[in-house]
Amino acid sequence: ELLRREGEEAPAVGHFVFLGAPGTGKTTVARVMSAVLYRLDLIPRDHLVQTSGLDLTGQYVGETKRKVKEELDRAKGGVLFVDEAYELASGQYGKEAVTALVDAMTSEEYAGLCV
Repeated sequence: ELLRREGEEAPAVGHFVFLGAPGTGKTTVARVMSAVLYRLDLIPRDHLVQTSGLDLTGQYVGETKRKVKEELDRAKGGVLFVDEAYELASGQYGKEAVTALVDAMTSEEYAGLCV
């Protein structure tokens, strides 16, 4: 609000990586971050979609891209939290999912979405 009163625009929100062993609070931090970003008017919706690396990968050509797009669309304007993202590091379909996520991070269609 202060920025608007002074005629300034809010800074662009980047994307985040939370590292840590299981049980260290990464999911909790992502939920809190989502609420904070919304309250600061940095994202348009107070909305977090939690998915996993396995949920984003398909089993046949074309399925992965569709799954990633569905999750991105569900999270539009909010935060997409990819739990167990290390699952994306293996196999052809994991790499396809990473490519689709990176493309979305720079796409106008998903402006305002934080991954």
